[in-house]
Amino acid sequence: MYDNLEQLFYRGDLDQCIIEGEQYLLSHPNDEEVLFLMAVAYHDIVYYDGHEAVYDAIRDYVIPYLRRILQFNPNNQKALYNILNYPLGNEYTLMQIARSKKHITQENKAEFIGYAERMLDDPDYTAYGYDFLVKIYESLEENKALLNSLEAAMYYAKKAHADNREVRDKNISLYWIKKIYLLDHTKMFSGEELTALIEQEYATFVSRNEYDFFNLADIAFENNAPDLSLKMMMKAIKGENSTGHVHEKLAEWHQRFAELMRNGYNNPDVFYYQLIIERNYSDLINVSADFYYHHALEVINSHPELFSGYHFAGTFLYENERYAEAIPLLEKAVVLSPNATSWRRKVESEYLLNRIVSSEVPRFPDYPADIYNEGVCMSEFIEVIEDENDKIQLTEVNRIVYKQAYEAFRRYYKEGKFESNYYNDLHTRAMCCNNLAIKYSLLGDHHAAATIASEGFKYSEFMELHLVLIDALIDGGNHEEAEEALNNYFSNYGESEDYCSKTLCYRAKQVQLHQIMGWNDVQREAKEVLTYAYQYTIENLELDDYHYRDLEAGKNILEGILFEHLDGQDLHTRKSYYEQVAERFPEEANPQYALMQIYNEEESYGQVALAAKRYLQNKREFLLDAFDKAKTIYMIVKSDFLQGNYQEAASVFSQYDAECNEAMDPEEYVLWLSYGVRVYEKLNHKDHTLSLAERFNTIYNAEEWGYDDLVESVELAKAVVLYQAGNVKEAHTILDQVRSVVDYDPIADEYKASWKKPGLFSKFGF
Repeated sequence: MYDNLEQLFYRGDLDQCIIEGEQYLLSHPNDEEVLFLMAVAYHDIVYYDGHEAVYDAIRDYVIPYLRRILQFNPNNQKALYNILNYPLGNEYTLMQIARSKKHITQENKAEFIGYAERMLDDPDYTAYGYDFLVKIYESLEENKALLNSLEAAMYYAKKAHADNREVRDKNISLYWIKKIYLLDHTKMFSGEELTALIEQEYATFVSRNEYDFFNLADIAFENNAPDLSLKMMMKAIKGENSTGHVHEKLAEWHQRFAELMRNGYNNPDVFYYQLIIERNYSDLINVSADFYYHHALEVINSHPELFSGYHFAGTFLYENERYAEAIPLLEKAVVLSPNATSWRRKVESEYLLNRIVSSEVPRFPDYPADIYNEGVCMSEFIEVIEDENDKIQLTEVNRIVYKQAYEAFRRYYKEGKFESNYYNDLHTRAMCCNNLAIKYSLLGDHHAAATIASEGFKYSEFMELHLVLIDALIDGGNHEEAEEALNNYFSNYGESEDYCSKTLCYRAKQVQLHQIMGWNDVQREAKEVLTYAYQYTIENLELDDYHYRDLEAGKNILEGILFEHLDGQDLHTRKSYYEQVAERFPEEANPQYALMQIYNEEESYGQVALAAKRYLQNKREFLLDAFDKAKTIYMIVKSDFLQGNYQEAASVFSQYDAECNEAMDPEEYVLWLSYGVRVYEKLNHKDHTLSLAERFNTIYNAEEWGYDDLVESVELAKAVVLYQAGNVKEAHTILDQVRSVVDYDPIADEYKASWKKPGLFSKFGF
């Protein structure tokens, strides 16, 4: 019966569900599952009718049905949880819209407190029990009981999460800030006592809501404790600070500190706060964008011992590409306080100014996440550097930065170092492991990369971490572990549409791994996955370049496996396979590239040119390898020449000559030039022919290559255009040189015999 009712419920037929459920309960009044389903159905059926309608449903149906369950099963935790969660949640929502209606009152509070206290005895629900007690006493405004419940909840969280600082800090902080607000609102503590309590306990407080720090700063300010206010604002500036009202509050405190300083307040950290606000929110405090730079110079003059003046003056110069001026200021900042941001800007300035790669990395005192973020900034900087040697050197420096962040996270979590901070969370710790592993891989230490990536899974699980581990294991030759890691990835992300292209790429890597491991029937597996990838491409024509790149990388792996397998087969087998694939998937590039070469092998030059043009049409430009493109263009020119399509060949040659020169090595480029020479010879373009022949010979001379058939073909082409232009003597000189070599082309004899000096009237057309 329950299954039928559940189907009605999930189908959205709540009226019928309730009718049949009520009828069933007449004969089965103690069926806990159906009683619970009725409670939820009565709630959901009025969910869109407004919060007051929900209030009535909770009062008239939800609570009574859940009470019935608890009458004969007092420890049904699901019923206990929901008999508190529904009414307390509804009360809170009504309060938010100024509708003060209570489910839990002085008259029935003992019942509901009893429910919460029962939950304390179940380890899986203890935390909920404390949370509900706090919410009940908040609702009833019983402040002493509320304070006791808050203290009990914090004590429980401290014990329950002793081994997990992130969870412990977040849970304790939820209750601690309620405690501070309660004490401030009720004046149960004096202002002096309250600020002393905040000073004593704030070090483990975390919050993603900047207003908690603003409120703590206000409490301290109201009780004449500006140093504590400054500490809270220094924490606030480390938040997301992504909304306008938060920016306004930060700017307000800038002005407040300025007023305090005019009245004699002196704290070195206040300059840092002022300068960072002036840098980021100059419009809100009505100063120019460069105001913070001049203020920083004033701080240097008045307080040369402070890090902040040098840091912000150097930052301004760095951001305005005045690197020579920025470097000494940032160096001084690092000497006074080895801040990761100052140091990273100094390193980048030195490289951009003098191409110097600094290998000295100080020990940073910063929060782990701050060091990690500077590692990310450095990674982005390295990506745009063109010199490969410089990239390697900077990557090693970058690795050291990530390693420091990694070690700082260990001190944060294992040794309890640093004040608590919301953003030094375990997920960021896992991302640090991920990025450190990437750097190890780039530097060739795949064992270290795999070890660090594996550790990252202890802290958080995300897609990229899987891929970094897989690549490190494959590159390190740990095949069995790589196979396991691949299967773990597929079990987590294999069905996700968001990662389908990436998954196909790594499925291709798995096939490649199977080939390395000597698995049977790898070619069949490669064909199956490649067919799926081709079909996926057809069905996702609007795939963006980022995802298409992953998809193409996977196809390249599989196409390579199949090419290697087919390379040993006869021409007919290879041709048949690629023609079938090309017919089934006419938009794919690789089959056309393969056919272009196969047709060339069998000297079907018309089909060569057609396949080559289809390849260029199908291959996305941003993925087209320069050499592959040059080779394809070469095949078009060659095919047009051999078919006698000289004008078409000349047109393509002139369009792509510069591009081929850049993409090809000398060995390939002289082949290209030789066809250009012969094409223009057929068109009787003397100047083009001779010019290209000169370039051809220049390369041969520079490379110190000897005379060969290619040189002979160029020399003969030169002779032809010279003869056609009337330079018969020069033409015969070249012919004599050609005929002086062993095994020369017999056509030279034909030319020699037939080329005569033009008669007197030939120039007049007689």
